[in-house]
Amino acid sequence: MISFSELREMPESRRAFGFIALAVVIWAAGLILLFMASGVGSSLGTNMESGDRIINAATVYRAYPRAEQPQTQALGEDPMTVVTEVVNTLGFSDRMRDLQMGPSGVSVQLERLYGNELGDFLSTMESRGLAIRTAEIRVLPVDGERRLAVSLQMGRN
Repeated sequence: MISFSELREMPESRRAFGFIALAVVIWAAGLILLFMASGVGSSLGTNMESGDRIINAATVYRAYPRAEQPQTQALGEDPMTVVTEVVNTLGFSDRMRDLQMGPSGVSVQLERLYGNELGDFLSTMESRGLAIRTAEIRVLPVDGERRLAVSLQMGRN
């Protein structure tokens, strides 16, 4: 019978021990990857369930009837007149670059607005019965401050 120390010194056994060590490392790496993949799989399932709950909640929310908001204007009022009145009331007349009426509604371009001024303008437009159909908002530096340049397409809600 050959002793372990004699076996270690044989060239063929060194090669066999190397292959065994390599197999153990590959096996361990495979187990690690398997556990990582199962963790990703379980978190993916959790995320899918969460996404389904969000989609279901959005579907239920959209199914509720819209609450009618009181409008302070007559439905026959011209949208261009409404925009002009609101711009003058809020003091944006010097910052209005363009106002046009087209087949898809009123188009207005405002510049040098602060964020809160844009919010006031949009909420006033909504309360007057005009909804924003498209909007392009750019941030521009004006006198060392960041101001907004806005192009809006609006029409009746």
